[in-house]
Amino acid sequence: MLDRLFDPLLRAMLRPPVRPARALPEELARAAEDVTIAGARMPLKAWLVRPAVAPAACAVFIHGWSSDGGRMAPLAADVVAAGIAVLLVDLPGHGRTGPTATYDVQAMVDDIRRAGDWVLGREDLRGVALGLVGYSFGGLGAYASAALDPRWRVLVVLAAPAGPMEATRLYLDGKRLPGWILVKMLRRSTIRMLGVDPDDYSAERTLPSLRVPALIVHGELDQVVPVAHGRRLAELLPAGRGSLMVVPGAGHSDLIGDAGVGTRVATFLAEALGRRPS
Repeated sequence: MLDRLFDPLLRAMLRPPVRPARALPEELARAAEDVTIAGARMPLKAWLVRPAVAPAACAVFIHGWSSDGGRMAPLAADVVAAGIAVLLVDLPGHGRTGPTATYDVQAMVDDIRRAGDWVLGREDLRGVALGLVGYSFGGLGAYASAALDPRWRVLVVLAAPAGPMEATRLYLDGKRLPGWILVKMLRRSTIRMLGVDPDDYSAERTLPSLRVPALIVHGELDQVVPVAHGRRLAELLPAGRGSLMVVPGAGHSDLIGDAGVGTRVATFLAEALGRRPS
């Protein structure tokens, strides 16, 4: 089959790039516990950061491609300050979790489910309300997970593409390759190699069935994932389920450290999960 010619390209795209993990800043590190979670394919390293008060909720943070939990720390600090525990997960091939030859959205959804299992299985966290925060590639896995798993009580998505194949096209366009042509062949390769249709995890297929509050955050000047993707995610949410925050002048990597974003996300999570910022 012709699409087999594209298998090497697909394997290269699914191979996480090697990047050193970022350490937590001192204020979070003092409240953090280094934990290991039984992932779907390999053990996942993570930081569990507790607030000063006993938490009634825990937000699981899923980072972007080539990132790690430590790089989500600025946003996590605002959420912890709101009295919510935070679990900063390192996905396979990222941060402190071991290397992997390939990683994909189906595997990420499985790992997110395992992270939820781990939180609810902890004696000191049993019964907490679960929130899910995903950034970029992690946002894609987060919205698919929140639509599939009713245990997630609230969803925050930052700078995420509208689906796996949309992300593939963005990648190809960034390499100055004809994404609009190659994406069809790569979809066929994905179905054959992974045994799953990537469109099953797209915003079109998942977000209309979401039953929890959702906040979509996107930078107005995002050159990696254009703001049109964020607007599309917001359009697909069921009526009354969510809202869109477009950050003026912000690019793709600006959202995590933006003070306005941190305040909005922390307040949104606190209200949805029953813990208001002081």
